[in-house]
Amino acid sequence: MTFPRVVMLCQFGQPVRGVSPYGDALLSALRNEAGDSIQAVDYYAPYPAVLHPAGRDIPAGPGKLHWSNPLSWYRVASLDTDILHMQHWVAPMAVYLAPLATMARHRDKRILITCHNPSAHETFPGMEFIENRLLNQADAIIAHDTRGAGILEKRVDTTKHCVHIIPHGIEISEAPPAAAPDDYERFGLVPERRYICIFGNLRGYKGIDILLEAWPDVCRQSPDIDLVIAGRLWSGKTGTGSRVTARLLGTEGEGGRLHELLARPEIAGRVHLHDAFQSERNINALLRLSAFAVFPYVRFSSQSGAACKAAGMGCPVLVSDVGGLPDLAISREWIVPPGNVEKLASTLTARLVDIEKKEDLRMQQLRQAEQFSWPRVARLHADIYRKLCE
Repeated sequence: MTFPRVVMLCQFGQPVRGVSPYGDALLSALRNEAGDSIQAVDYYAPYPAVLHPAGRDIPAGPGKLHWSNPLSWYRVASLDTDILHMQHWVAPMAVYLAPLATMARHRDKRILITCHNPSAHETFPGMEFIENRLLNQADAIIAHDTRGAGILEKRVDTTKHCVHIIPHGIEISEAPPAAAPDDYERFGLVPERRYICIFGNLRGYKGIDILLEAWPDVCRQSPDIDLVIAGRLWSGKTGTGSRVTARLLGTEGEGGRLHELLARPEIAGRVHLHDAFQSERNINALLRLSAFAVFPYVRFSSQSGAACKAAGMGCPVLVSDVGGLPDLAISREWIVPPGNVEKLASTLTARLVDIEKKEDLRMQQLRQAEQFSWPRVARLHADIYRKLCE
């Protein structure tokens, strides 16, 4: 059987936009698997910039698909392909992806949707109904883990739509990279101290407030450890529109709450906040110099690209027991219950002791990540493509 023709609809390329790192890695792996049978369609804009609390900081893309241009939807739906594979990550995108899917189905195309967030991080009025309409047009849906798949199976008619599990891919280092002096300089740090990090978009569901509440206990038990928080707060500080959106999403007060926690005298000088978008070079440097990374999410239904990035570089990840995060952990000792300040504090301290005693933990993290390699993820996608066109 000839390999099906597939158009993947996603964000791609630099500068980083939304899921573009995921799109780039998946596209490259798929083309290694199936060559020119895989084509890409990029966005100019997947949703109004005002819907992102970072507002006008979001760069436009080089692609032709625009959320407000029905002609661009029609052009994508009319492409000469067997399968239209949509990457869906923000609920409001369903407003135009649903009619786009309808157009494509009328042209006898199969619809495959990767749903990166089976439950939305923040809610928009009426969006769940529209998103369910989109999901129920798919011939098949991909979730990144068993919990996410379970949520999707409750949202669609499983007699007509199959939900598959394909993990979030990880680019895996051959060996854990060592920190260099300029890695510390990037963040104004010194090699004489140890560091734990959390990075990415700094949103409420990621439990950063829980981490800061636990941090005084960690400081008392481990006087040589500091916390590095690197990323952009979703506080709507870039303009009126983004402030309104942040208020609707409930993210406006998150920055204020974090700054209140940071102001406590017992952690003075022990937390380094870098409230800005972080380049790939900065993130790589942070992971090289950190003893481990922590992702204490309090609510979550999928997989974390940031946690995958850390695991792929061999930086051990301490995660909460939500979504697909436990799949990345070296062992149960690296998993904590969500929202439990006392347990998080004691586990952070215990793992810092492990780091001192066990030199192979970074290699253990790389071995744990091997099951998520992009070549394996590409093969799993290729199997679904073939089944859809049997």
